[in-house]
Amino acid sequence: MKVFAVMLTVIFLIANFNNIQAQGGNGWRGISGDNKVSGFDIPVKWPEQLKSTWQVKVGLGDASPVLVKNKIFLHVMQDTTEVALCINASDGKEIWKTSLNPSPKITGPAIGHPGPRSTPFVTDGKVITVGTGGIVHCLDANSGKVIWQNDAFKEVPQFFCGSSPLVLNKMCIIQLGGKTQGVTVAFDINTGKEIWKLEGIPTTYASPVLMKTIKNTLLVQSETDLCGVSTDGKLLWKIPCPVQRMFNNANSPVYEDQNVLVTGQGSGTKLISILKQGETWETKEIWKNAELGVSFNTPIIKDGFIYGHEAKKGEIYCLNAKTGEKVWFEATPHNRFASLTDAGKVLVSLPATGNLIIIQPSGEKYVELAKYKVSETEVYASPILNGSNVFVKDKEMLTSWSLK
Repeated sequence: MKVFAVMLTVIFLIANFNNIQAQGGNGWRGISGDNKVSGFDIPVKWPEQLKSTWQVKVGLGDASPVLVKNKIFLHVMQDTTEVALCINASDGKEIWKTSLNPSPKITGPAIGHPGPRSTPFVTDGKVITVGTGGIVHCLDANSGKVIWQNDAFKEVPQFFCGSSPLVLNKMCIIQLGGKTQGVTVAFDINTGKEIWKLEGIPTTYASPVLMKTIKNTLLVQSETDLCGVSTDGKLLWKIPCPVQRMFNNANSPVYEDQNVLVTGQGSGTKLISILKQGETWETKEIWKNAELGVSFNTPIIKDGFIYGHEAKKGEIYCLNAKTGEKVWFEATPHNRFASLTDAGKVLVSLPATGNLIIIQPSGEKYVELAKYKVSETEVYASPILNGSNVFVKDKEMLTSWSLK
């Protein structure tokens, strides 16, 4: 009986550990939180043009669409109201729409970006949204009915709320507030009850990431530091990230093994190792490339190389992930606002220019396989890559493009 009891205990611990390691849904930067997707059908020969199968006007906003079970979930602004939408991915028809709250007036440098910029998280039959002014909603994914909301955090960053929620272990973790009252807070996903709150973390536009290689650890990029935070809300360590003028620490954290990338400050890229010595955490710089880094895009680590869009003009570059040395730099300017998706055999770039660029991952040279114009307006949302389809949310429209 004792052996059986021990076995049950071990099974429970393993199951619980895996629970904490998994997000169990889809949101900002995909199911795994690293912008790596599976199920994208890469053609033997890329077509000369993509075919638009449907297009619908959904509303203003920079938030990325999220695909779950052939339904596309969006958070947009229609007229002066923030709205959650559910769209049928097959034909673009609306399944449900829920008006959430009046949109705050966008002022100052952010005036060119009306509407929500935080991507919803969809999991366990629920949709979590964060509004431009920091109002959090949890909705029923099937009906759009509001389950709970929280509007307690009034302060916002200079460019309003851009951090997207993360769901794990029945907790919804969000960076809210702004420069002086920034917090990282965990809500019970079923009730909206606050579980924990970590104060003194100035909020920027990055989103929290689960670091699966270090047990029960979150990566939280603040305005001033890259922080390690336990999944029960305790600060573990800080890596200072002072920014140069016109930079905002807007890229989400990226890691590999027990190493994290520090970039987005206007001073290149660093690789920092995270080590625990007893009860003490130690951070150590492995390498630094002072020349190349990102600003409003998040890099990809793939097969020993780092790919990103350069911080000022958005040129695509590649670094050696072990040494930080530049491998290649493609001098065509795109836009520093961009997304980069790892689709297996290809990388897919979508800068704000509206050009969808298909790249062959290479540690030798830049290889462009195809380029398609998918929008006549600016694009700040990441695309959905699924089967032979590419879904693109631009300034106001959602378009389904087909490779066939």
